[in-house]
Amino acid sequence: MTSGSPDRALLPTCLTAALAAFAPAVAPGQSEDADRPAFSDVVDVQLVNVEVWVSDNRGRPVTGLGPEDFEVREDGDPVTVDFFSEVTDAVSGRPLEAGAPAPEPESTAGGAVAEPAHLVLYFDDLHLGPASRKQAIEDLRAFLDEEKFPAERVLIFRQDRDLVTEAYFGSSREELDIALERIGASPGMGGQSQQAKRLAVQRLNQLWQDARVLASSGSSRRTTAPAPCESFVRRALPEVENSARIGRDRIGATLDHLTTTVRFLAALPGLKTLLYISDSLERSPGADLRDFITGVCPAGDRFRSLTPVEELSTGFHELTRHANANRVTIYSLQTNGLRSSFLSLAEQSSIDFQGANPFNSSVREVERGGMAVLADETGGRAIFNRNQFGGELEQIANEMASYYSLAYRPPHGGDRGEHQIRVRVRGRNLQVRHRRGYRDKSSDQRMSEQLDGALYLGLVENRLGVRLGAGRVRAAGGGKRRLPLHVMVPAARVAFLPFEDKEMAQIRVEVASRHAQTSKVVRDEKTFLVEAPPDRDTRTLDLVFNIDIPDGLNLVAVGVRDDATRETAFVSTTLAVGEGAR
Repeated sequence: MTSGSPDRALLPTCLTAALAAFAPAVAPGQSEDADRPAFSDVVDVQLVNVEVWVSDNRGRPVTGLGPEDFEVREDGDPVTVDFFSEVTDAVSGRPLEAGAPAPEPESTAGGAVAEPAHLVLYFDDLHLGPASRKQAIEDLRAFLDEEKFPAERVLIFRQDRDLVTEAYFGSSREELDIALERIGASPGMGGQSQQAKRLAVQRLNQLWQDARVLASSGSSRRTTAPAPCESFVRRALPEVENSARIGRDRIGATLDHLTTTVRFLAALPGLKTLLYISDSLERSPGADLRDFITGVCPAGDRFRSLTPVEELSTGFHELTRHANANRVTIYSLQTNGLRSSFLSLAEQSSIDFQGANPFNSSVREVERGGMAVLADETGGRAIFNRNQFGGELEQIANEMASYYSLAYRPPHGGDRGEHQIRVRVRGRNLQVRHRRGYRDKSSDQRMSEQLDGALYLGLVENRLGVRLGAGRVRAAGGGKRRLPLHVMVPAARVAFLPFEDKEMAQIRVEVASRHAQTSKVVRDEKTFLVEAPPDRDTRTLDLVFNIDIPDGLNLVAVGVRDDATRETAFVSTTLAVGEGAR
């Protein structure tokens, strides 16, 4: 399996689109001439959706606000809220039927049912130990047993060096329980990380002892004993750098996998809540060991600027802006709870310095740094200092169900840049929580990400009423088969623009296939220029796309976009060809 690609259970059968029966081509005048209508002149402006949670100074949710109560600014400038609703029941909201168009955002202050909320459980085994994980899994099971959130709208990922899909959307309660049991039985690597840091502390302590002995032996030959700090810090810095390097590698893998997850979720409409479950996620690996140095050797403060501690701010920024663009809100749940200190009493007594308590505080702060950023920047919450999580899980479900939904047209018109968002309630001292910014994306990038969601998670959205048909398979060499894939689109769903003495539509088709055994992905795209048929209200456009796929079972995802309206559809199916076909 390639790193970053989920590999368990190829796709959920409840979400795949079955191949339609083969039909003859019926679209007249297909061509790829250079002379085309001005489809590129279409302005591609997406609404910016902002979910807002409002509470009073005691943390109680505030309801009953209207659009006039909110002020929204993008990059410091006020924007007009075009659509507003107070969502009251997104958890029990029912998914749309396959192929049905999504409802328009509501512009009323009354209660509204939004697109159904979805929950992603994300276990970071690189930073999660088996002992601390146990209670979280027990509480998650109890939460699911209470049926306060529909099992079919829960997705479970587990991440170590690879990203594994343990349960897909559409799973039953029993299937979720099996996935949680499987996760609970995995060893996890968080304990290794903790042990490595303890060993680093022991080595630093030994370096300090050696420096003191060296300074003491030199005092018999000098009038003034040399301070041990200079030699200690010089020898300690490589130890900190080595530990930080290992930490950066581990954290980088987590950020990469979280980014992949967020990318997959782009295909899912509405609010997505990702519960990141871990013991720690450092933003500044090595910062606590640096503080250890200055604890045993206060004079080491003057060496602080030389200490190789690097914040991973860029990686966190990239991830959270990506999550915000895809409407993914992250809640961070630290599973090691109310651990009093990193160093045990025996370890503290073996270290002859007065900074044990500050160092323990530093470890706690560093462990939580990245977890806090994920939550703060995406509008979620970081959950620390808990040994049981049932109450927090219930509160998260309540927040997924009820919030204010605001949407506005961005003033920049789709510039693909980064933009900050600020929301406040006028005239009242209330706490407001929301995503803090987003990165604008081109329609091509959005389409590519949604295609990934269809390919890896089976997430389909078929507003164009697309059906798939298969032509005759032929050998293509190299263990591959050439398959004519017929992408059939009702002409009535497509916009035809005047061009000379005709009306034409430009339709972009992207295809991605993934082999079941090797996980190798093949992508291709093609733009079709199609003349309007005279009976467009009843005619189906047949867009033929030749794909070469390896022998065996393949998952094929297809994305279709009407370039005039930017309306898109995503469908997926499984194909078995050649040797190994069943």
